[in-house]
Amino acid sequence: MDERITPPSAPAESAPSDDAGLSRRSLLKTGAFAAAAAGTIVGTREALAQASTPASPGINRGAVSGMQFRALVRWGTGTQIVDAKLRELQPTQVLVRTKACCGCYTIGPTILGTNDVMNPSVPNHSTMGIVEAIGSQVRRVQVGDRVLVSGTSYCGHCYQCLIGEPSRCNYLGSNSGIPFADTVSDNVPIMQQSGVGGVAEYSTATEEYCIPIFSDLPDDEVAVLGDTFAGGYLTAKVYYPLRGGEDVVIFGAGPVGLGAIQGARASNAGQIIVVEPVPYRQDAARAMGATTIIDPNTYGVPENLNDDPLVNDIRAMCNGPTDRIAAGGRNQRGNQIGANLVVDASGRENFPPTVVSGPDPTGILPLTQAYNVTAYGGHFIPLAVQTGNFAVPGSTLSLKSMHTHGGQMAGINALRDTHHMVKMAEIGAIDLASFITMRVPLERAVEGWQAVADRTTLGMVVVFPD
Repeated sequence: MDERITPPSAPAESAPSDDAGLSRRSLLKTGAFAAAAAGTIVGTREALAQASTPASPGINRGAVSGMQFRALVRWGTGTQIVDAKLRELQPTQVLVRTKACCGCYTIGPTILGTNDVMNPSVPNHSTMGIVEAIGSQVRRVQVGDRVLVSGTSYCGHCYQCLIGEPSRCNYLGSNSGIPFADTVSDNVPIMQQSGVGGVAEYSTATEEYCIPIFSDLPDDEVAVLGDTFAGGYLTAKVYYPLRGGEDVVIFGAGPVGLGAIQGARASNAGQIIVVEPVPYRQDAARAMGATTIIDPNTYGVPENLNDDPLVNDIRAMCNGPTDRIAAGGRNQRGNQIGANLVVDASGRENFPPTVVSGPDPTGILPLTQAYNVTAYGGHFIPLAVQTGNFAVPGSTLSLKSMHTHGGQMAGINALRDTHHMVKMAEIGAIDLASFITMRVPLERAVEGWQAVADRTTLGMVVVFPD
């Protein structure tokens, strides 16, 4: 990559010195780092305002255009690393130099697939890194910031954000279908999956996706807050914030399910019952706070979904301390008992796993069981992707009074909830380090996703050295 064009760096005498005794977090909070970085691609508004030559704040002068970098691209019938060159930033876009991105199971078919793809695209839907440039209208982040590009946008002023559904922010997917770079060899436009991508040395995103990180939390740990861990953890925090002592049932102990376990534990759940067939994931679930592990393969596929032994056993575990109704007890009849919060994080098998498989590769059975073990008035959060549909009796849907919530990262408010998760990690209330079991460089990203597809690893992160 001798021909790579790199942005001009700030003069050595203006850069913050390690001898100054200031942490990166302090520099970011005071703006000193941003001011020192004003000589890079695009300066901050404050620095530009002080420049001798009058200029509009934060104007991108095209220095980004033509910068060369490497990217994993899904193209044709396979995936390959290509040399790419950036296009000029748009007014609301942010250029991020990638430090780490987490590997989501749902991206497996994109990276490992063999179907013919006409429009080259960088896979993934979240990343984290350093802000290298900002468009003229960007306000949320500054050059030099550590930033999480979340899997879900948050603007705070669109219809969905205003009605309290920020996980469906109208900026979600706003970059989709818009090229951010071109191949160096023949100028073929390159897109980013979901408008975010991430498996590349650089990415661009609109500022609504970008969350500044004012912490020294390691890069790989920040990266999992943009997708897998966050989607699970927030099930106990957003739609139904646990008060403590409730019964929680989680189907699946992969990365998302383990995040849900940690969220339930951090919220002092009374019981955390986990349904998971893979032995090493059962062990991880116990280590992260599960109180009971159930292997669904010991039950198999029930003959009658209305009399499912696994469902009946879980309901019996969540029947409350008494059946004396006048004393705050529960009616013990059938589906009136169950868990306060149920999370389905199992999902379909996109590829045959090399470890133990569950009783239903489509994911419909665990989805149905998760729905059925939710108590009257309880909360159900489906986070997984299935193949096919599941049936619910109309009377149950009408009369059970259960609350079914959206699965887009468990209702995340990305700007608010990311800062919360960072603080929880800093004080040791959640453990992100043990959640990450595989780290690979860009050159081994496909290998990393193969391990995720095989379900032989938990949290996989692609890391980019300085």
